[in-house]
Order: sequence, then C-alpha cells, then structure tokens
Amino acid sequence: MLLPRTTLLLGLGALACALGAAACQSNGVNQPPPPDGGGNAGGTGGSTVAPQPVKILDWNVHNFEDDENDGFQNEWVETTADWDAHRQVVGSVLAALNPDIAILQEVEGMDVLEALNNQELAGRYTVLKVALGNDPRGLDLAMLSRIPVDEIVDHKADSFTEAGQAAPFYSYARNCLEAHFTINGRKVVLFGVHYKAKESDDPHKRLAEAQHTRSLADAVTTADPEAATLILGDFNDTPGSPPLDWTVGTTQSAPDKYADAADSVTAADRWTMIYQGNNELVDHQMSNPLFTSMLNTGSVQILHSSDAQTASDHAPVMATYDVH
Repeated sequence: MLLPRTTLLLGLGALACALGAAACQSNGVNQPPPPDGGGNAGGTGGSTVAPQPVKILDWNVHNFEDDENDGFQNEWVETTADWDAHRQVVGSVLAALNPDIAILQEVEGMDVLEALNNQELAGRYTVLKVALGNDPRGLDLAMLSRIPVDEIVDHKADSFTEAGQAAPFYSYARNCLEAHFTINGRKVVLFGVHYKAKESDDPHKRLAEAQHTRSLADAVTTADPEAATLILGDFNDTPGSPPLDWTVGTTQSAPDKYADAADSVTAADRWTMIYQGNNELVDHQMSNPLFTSMLNTGSVQILHSSDAQTASDHAPVMATYDVH
C-alpha cells in the first residue's frame, strides 16, 4: 500500500540500473532519433541537451478485474474465460502502442497488473505501481513504466473543498497517482486521475477533484519552475466544462495555462468515449507550458481500433514528449 507523502524507491529499477541492464540505460527508454519536424522540440532556456522521446499513454481499461473474488463491495468477478480474453486484448493494444509510461484506470490491484505485464507484455515494464483508491468496487489507478520512478505520492486520504467554499469536504472518487521522474536531467511529474463519474452525478465533487489536482501540480512547479507536469487520465468531463477550464487555468486566471495533447488530433477522431449516443472527449493529457513545448504534436493519437473498442468503452490516448 502506498503511504501518504512517502518517497518510495523502487528496487527493481535501481538494481537493474546498478547492474548496467540495458533496459535502464538513459532512464529506461529507447532513444530513436526525434521525428522529422516533430512537435515543438527546443524547449526553454537555450538547453543544448538532445531531446529524449518519451511515449506516455493514459487509458481507462474498463472494469479490469480477474476471476478471483477479493471481497469488495459491488465487485464484478469475471469468468476465467472472460478474464483471459479481457487481459489478452488489453495486452495486445498496449503491446502495439508500446508506451514508455502507461497510466491506467479501473485496474483491480497489483495481481491484475502483474498478470497483464507478465503474461501479455513479456515483462517489458520494470516499474509497476497501483494507487489503491476509494472506489467500492476495488478498482484502482495503476502505472506501468520502463523509466525508474523517483517518488510516488498517494492522495487517497486527501480532503478538500470546492474553491471558495467552506464545505462540504471531498476526497477523490478513486485516487490521484502522483509519480515523480528524472528524465534526461529534467524533473517530470505525472498526476494520474480518474474523477467522479456522471452516474449519480455530483459535478461539484468532480470540479473539486480537478481543482485540487491542479493545486498539487502548481505546488510542484512553484517549488521547481523547471519541472514538467502532466495531469492525465479519465476526467469524466469534456473541453469547456468547469473541471477542464480549471485545469487549463482559464477559470482562476492562473499564470500557467495548461494545454490538452488531444487538441492535436483531427476533430473527427478527437473523442474517447460514446456517452448517451454522443462522441465525447473525456480522457485527457493536460500539460504545463514547459511540457507542452516538448510535445511532439504529430505523435498524438486516440486509438479507435477494433481491439481497443473490444477491450474498453474508452479509447487510449498516447503522445510523445521530447524531454530535455
């Protein structure tokens, strides 16, 4: 279990690097040459460090539960056949996209994540983390990464109100997985999220979650203005909604305006879920200005393949950031 505000050094990645394992060279990422004309590489401050492409994916893998009864309230226990089929199709999509870091929603614990990595992905990820959440079904946030992580911060127990309100106090519907990396000499912090769903809706709770997450990201960049930050996952809301406006920074006139990687996708493909018969963009990668400057805009994709649609009611979003 993750401990609040506790630095967790991950022994596998550190040991592999100490032994000189090839998977840990250059922070564990293969480094092909940057794509021709890719994005806005160049960054700020006149850095001469060669960019390191990092592929980052977020995906709600939809009730990714195994065939064991773990005793959670409202838990759905798959048949063995259905669990095998679900794991295999999720694995086929991840294997084809081959992200360096994947932030996943609706994963039922470490056993499920390990089965996915070991059985379908040939153990390609050396860092596996699960942020146990508040979902009564036992569905959590999870991360697969080739890149060693410096620190994981858990926010399951955080208590917060909507901005400007004295009450009520909220906690995350699931959790917020805050992962700190050092990539190519740059501090990179990801905030994996899965906000309140619209079933039995409470839009104030979803807005409060978005506000609190943005405050966590702002605290990172206040402490280190050279940090690249990314809020990504299932926001359960669309562009122009209060949670998205607050994340961008337009509502509160924040000095740093965040941008959504999905804006680089053609309008016809810019959706991740069909909700009440409408194509909606509810899964996002929202980056601070520094990280936005590193986005390879031509790399951004929202996958609507048959396998992705079989695996989940959400489409995965993936983008490459040329980190320097």
